[in-house]
Amino acid sequence: MAKCFVCGVEQVKYRFPCCRERYCSLPCYRAHAAGQCPARPEPEPSHRAKRSRQDEGDNEDNLISEVRLCALRGHTAVRQALRSEAFQDALLALDAAHDRRQALEDLLEKDKFFVKFFENAMEAIDFFPKGSKE
Repeated sequence: MAKCFVCGVEQVKYRFPCCRERYCSLPCYRAHAAGQCPARPEPEPSHRAKRSRQDEGDNEDNLISEVRLCALRGHTAVRQALRSEAFQDALLALDAAHDRRQALEDLLEKDKFFVKFFENAMEAIDFFPKGSKE
């Protein structure tokens, strides 16, 4: 299990948004925020470039609707999988991985339970890859 980046305790619950290191409590968060995080970006000049509407549209395409989120929350198989301690451990390991994309691909190749969860989640939101005839 990962240790707190600030105090070294083994029960971590959160991640710093600046550097993605793990921490355990509000005092540790405050201590980190008071210090100079090496990963914290330098403040940019006030004349930052605005994102184009086309960029915003691309991001919206990657999001699922509130209706589909509700369907995902209500899907029995998805909820059952999320109650599994082994599955929760797999999700924590995925979240803690340095290369999450590779870790996800590894899970999809090696873990049949994770593949079934993924299929159930896609079914819940009515997502079928292009070329799939279901």
